[in-house]
Amino acid sequence: MQAVCKSHESFGDEAGLLPRLLGANWYRLHPAVRARFAREPEKPVLYKGVMEVVHCSSAGWLFAQLTRLIGNPLAAHRGCNIAMQVLLTQRDGGGVWWQRTYGFARPFTVISAKRENAKGQLCEYVGMGFGMRLGVFAKDGALHFISERYFWEVAGIQIPLPHWLSPGQTHVIHTDLGGGDFRFTISMDHHQLGRTFYQTGLFREVTP
Repeated sequence: MQAVCKSHESFGDEAGLLPRLLGANWYRLHPAVRARFAREPEKPVLYKGVMEVVHCSSAGWLFAQLTRLIGNPLAAHRGCNIAMQVLLTQRDGGGVWWQRTYGFARPFTVISAKRENAKGQLCEYVGMGFGMRLGVFAKDGALHFISERYFWEVAGIQIPLPHWLSPGQTHVIHTDLGGGDFRFTISMDHHQLGRTFYQTGLFREVTP
């Protein structure tokens, strides 16, 4: 999910992983997007918003059940206008931890960590060493993340998982809307099963 607002002075210079990965394309991002992702937050950052759409297909629901053993990385829910909060923190080991809490009748929380692997690639980790390697690019001022490969990491070695075993290619878009607001959209598309997950919503920073 997505990143900070404020005027982001706390992020200081642009010495984070994303500026390094994007290179000159970093400056194709909207300035507010750059401010949110310039570097890891030094203090917890809190966002609140509303997920206008939360949807999963029948196949997506099954993937969500199967992945409960590795930390509930997928939401097996459907709904509209669901309140949501996202907390960004740092922990030992580096990277940024994302805690996303959906305000369903029974709240549902997803926790993951974005950090670089030994090769300097951006990865998102869930539980028990499972995760996905991410590509990142800028388009029309928005920041895009695309999953390149799902893996199981053991002793620092990433073992690729077959594409058919995944919920599909993940595509995350962070679009600034001005005035401190931004849109977060995530979709997952499986080669054989079609779209398994789709969520989109509006957020802003509410860090005290």
